[in-house]
Amino acid sequence: MIAIAYERRFGLARAAALIDGRPHLYKEGLEFDPAADRLGVVSVARLKAKAGGMAFLALPGGAEAVLDAPQETLAKLNEGAALEIDIAAEARAGKRARARLLGAAQGEPRRLSPLVSLREQLLAQVSGEVRDIDDPDAAAEALDAAEAEALSPSGPMPGGGYLSLERTRALIACDVDSGAHEGVATPRAFAKGCNERAMAEVARRLRLSGLAGLVVVDLIGARLDAARLTGLLRDACAGEAVIIGQVSRFGALEFVRPWGATPLMDRRDDPLRAAHLLLRAAVGCAGPGRLLTLRAPPPTLDRVRALLAGSSDPLAAVMRLENAAQTEVIPT
Repeated sequence: MIAIAYERRFGLARAAALIDGRPHLYKEGLEFDPAADRLGVVSVARLKAKAGGMAFLALPGGAEAVLDAPQETLAKLNEGAALEIDIAAEARAGKRARARLLGAAQGEPRRLSPLVSLREQLLAQVSGEVRDIDDPDAAAEALDAAEAEALSPSGPMPGGGYLSLERTRALIACDVDSGAHEGVATPRAFAKGCNERAMAEVARRLRLSGLAGLVVVDLIGARLDAARLTGLLRDACAGEAVIIGQVSRFGALEFVRPWGATPLMDRRDDPLRAAHLLLRAAVGCAGPGRLLTLRAPPPTLDRVRALLAGSSDPLAAVMRLENAAQTEVIPT
């Protein structure tokens, strides 16, 4: 059974899906996000320009995207044309959002997909029976753990061994390490188990963090059961359009995972995320009769101000906003 942790306040939300107590998916942001550049959103866009064999789209709301289409299709499109598209991959560090062409359209740029809550977005990514974590403290703890691992996916594996994930410009490098295994009577068998456990863990941590592209897993040893390892990885990535390569003579397994939503680690400097963190800190400092001064740089305060203006939350009335270089909450 899949456990769902969900938390919403001030028009913001966090959601996580856990299997056997371990987080597999994590999402955060506006509870109802109207943006047209989110994964899977269908909209009418305007073909803004073509250059160097690429087509650039103007989306509703002012966002931009690159159109994925064969060159012969792009050649037939005229600048200024209205196109129906959906978002295949959100923007990430140094990369624009990518859109797929669905067909010709009429009228001004506009979003066609209905608004759905962040919880519904998460549920659309899972299959099977689900249950909600009803205890707010337990849900918050699960969300915090999922968020922390999404930001820092390296760590020990259940059953032993250590898996490191490092993002480079060209690929995601994963290293499987047996670590300190004093007392292990059969080191080779332990290393074999680490390699096998790593297949499920690589898939889970990539899914949780949102990392994708070319993935290279440096396994332990060179004499490996390649068929078993690739089979385990394929099972762990079930439902995803991954392309799995061979295990090299040097013990490296390569596969490709398509990009989707923006990785959480790419949103560290996002004013909306900063506003979310600041409001969460304020909730933690709240108490009867307390006034709260929220200090932050102007871009963050602008997002906080807009969120509070649209909220009926009673805590909004005791918050005072103050420009500052550093972000902090001061209870008085």
